[in-house]
Amino acid sequence: GCPYVTTVGATKSFNPEVVAFDPTNGFVSGGGFSNYFLRPRYQDHAVKPYVTNLGAQFNGLYNRHGRGYPDIAAQGQLFQTQALCNASNLSAWAVSFAMEQESKIAIAALVVSLVALVTTVSQVLSQFFATADGYRRCQTSIIGGWGGQTHRKFRWSDLRFETIYTTPRFSLMPYTGKTVSYGMDGMANRRIQAYHPLDGTSEMIEKTYATPLHQTSSLTSFNGFNEMASWVRFIDALHSNAAETRMLATSTKRTGVEHQDDHLKNASLVTSSQGSRVRHEENWNGYMIPMVTSQEHSWDFVPPDVIRPLAMATLQDIAIFSRWLGMRWKTFEPSEGILRAEGNGHTVDSTTVRSVGVVLQFSIRDPLRYPRSFEELYIPTEPADKMGFGILPGDPRLSIPDHAIGTPAECLARTHEIDVQASDTLKNWMNESGWTPGFSDIIGLAAPMIRLLGSAIIKLPRPAVYEAGLTLQQEGIVIFHDRLRDLIKQRESIHDSVSHQTYWVLRQLDELSEYGQHWLNEKSCRGNQTPIEFLDDLHKRHDMTTEYFVSLNKTTRSENIEYQEFRYTDLMYSHIKHAVDYVSTAIEILKAGKARNHYGQKVRDWITEGAHVYFDMMLKIIDTMKQKGFDNAPLVEEAWFTMMLRAFLWHRTHLMVEGKTVPSHHWGSRLPVYIG
Repeated sequence: GCPYVTTVGATKSFNPEVVAFDPTNGFVSGGGFSNYFLRPRYQDHAVKPYVTNLGAQFNGLYNRHGRGYPDIAAQGQLFQTQALCNASNLSAWAVSFAMEQESKIAIAALVVSLVALVTTVSQVLSQFFATADGYRRCQTSIIGGWGGQTHRKFRWSDLRFETIYTTPRFSLMPYTGKTVSYGMDGMANRRIQAYHPLDGTSEMIEKTYATPLHQTSSLTSFNGFNEMASWVRFIDALHSNAAETRMLATSTKRTGVEHQDDHLKNASLVTSSQGSRVRHEENWNGYMIPMVTSQEHSWDFVPPDVIRPLAMATLQDIAIFSRWLGMRWKTFEPSEGILRAEGNGHTVDSTTVRSVGVVLQFSIRDPLRYPRSFEELYIPTEPADKMGFGILPGDPRLSIPDHAIGTPAECLARTHEIDVQASDTLKNWMNESGWTPGFSDIIGLAAPMIRLLGSAIIKLPRPAVYEAGLTLQQEGIVIFHDRLRDLIKQRESIHDSVSHQTYWVLRQLDELSEYGQHWLNEKSCRGNQTPIEFLDDLHKRHDMTTEYFVSLNKTTRSENIEYQEFRYTDLMYSHIKHAVDYVSTAIEILKAGKARNHYGQKVRDWITEGAHVYFDMMLKIIDTMKQKGFDNAPLVEEAWFTMMLRAFLWHRTHLMVEGKTVPSHHWGSRLPVYIG
């Protein structure tokens, strides 16, 4: 009665058909009830009446609730299985049963086989056409040379082909001039990844399957790429940008740049003239460049809304790359899926694709714009990139932190950290005119030298919506220079002491004035066409001011005067605390009719007088530094003179470009962004 075994019984005769038995040999076909397995429900309709009819007969001799057997029975006695031979056993019935069922099973099997065949063929055809469509979208006509890595892999478990394709992943890394590899051997699911720099060299152009825009000779050749994925053009544009950047950054010889200024020719340079010397890339510490690595994908996982293979980058890097290509962000709201930038003949637009996220489309309105003007190139370093996010990079050598100043709220927050009263003054100015007088000095005071030595590229994004102040303007430089000279003459006349550092600052200003308008007038800064000799000179002098403060910090510590430890940030914040009010003070002086010597400056209003107010701040700064625990007045004085020179030098070696900054909290964002 085991339910896992089909039991077979035999019968004989008809009307009635009874259990097969043969009294001559004692054969009886077996049957009964199981002592181990309960009766299944489907036997109830036959077994229950049978047991009821038995009544009390045979009680105790069988299990009334057990499973009945045999499961099936048929004629099995005196059954002819072959000529002249009769069988009277269960095997005979089994043959009969099998023959009876065989025809039914054969028909059913044929039907099932036909249905399975049709289903299988349909599935194979649908998979084939799906695979063929994916395979077609991953060819060279769509993804350029990357299509050469597209292949199909047969999946035996599904009896179909799978399309495997390769696209780039963009990233931003320090430039080494060669392919670099990252990863760790011996770790699960990790392998060495090769990253190729998009530097415009022939080797990397070949490895990244690019056709740089500066090599596109005609509009006809460009139109062949209209159906391509936009990231193919993006690679081309980045290669071209890097080639032009390297060209301008590594040599002093540049077409169209001639030194016609006699002051520039005769200037006493800190660095010795080397003629048309070549700057070597290995000296470029901090030079960043876009790089790509290959990533394999399966078309099986591509959503139906995507019609071309997607490349990938991060939100931070795509913001930087777009600026490098001369675009400015018009809208940057990744949480809403809205990103738009344009400029220099390029545009970036975004769409949101379900189950993917933000997908960008890069387009070129004017493919024949290359080679571009050098004026459109930006300094390719991390500090410059931070400024595009409204972050003012600090100088770690002077323990200056980064400052987020991209929005009015961030400016007020930074000022509030310096001084509450100064923050209130600045807030009033911002409410009345949207201006931040005095606070804007923080750019030249805090930022390190971002421009790279030997490079003519000096453009970088302005980190805030406001203009820089007197540390940028000619009036600020001229009046500071002349007031310092007058101060030294006055002290010499009464035999008062003047520090060597103060003399050094005056000497720097005297030598720099020999450059004429190159040094004095901020509008004469010719962007990336400014002569490298001039820039390198200022660069070296700026480095000297940094070395002074580093040395000053070490000197005060070596004297074991802990409570008088000099901190550059204390001096910088003391300056800003008092500078935010210089405009109001200058206007009051003018109203009182007490305007001072304008030293030949054409502008004779609050700007000129404001420069005098700046110089007068020195005594207030000395007092504030004393409150901070540093009461060495002569040292504070010479340090402030040096800090102001440092700010002047910074502004003459950098050209900040107005434009919308990316919100500072997106700096460092690894949010994936796809390029279609």
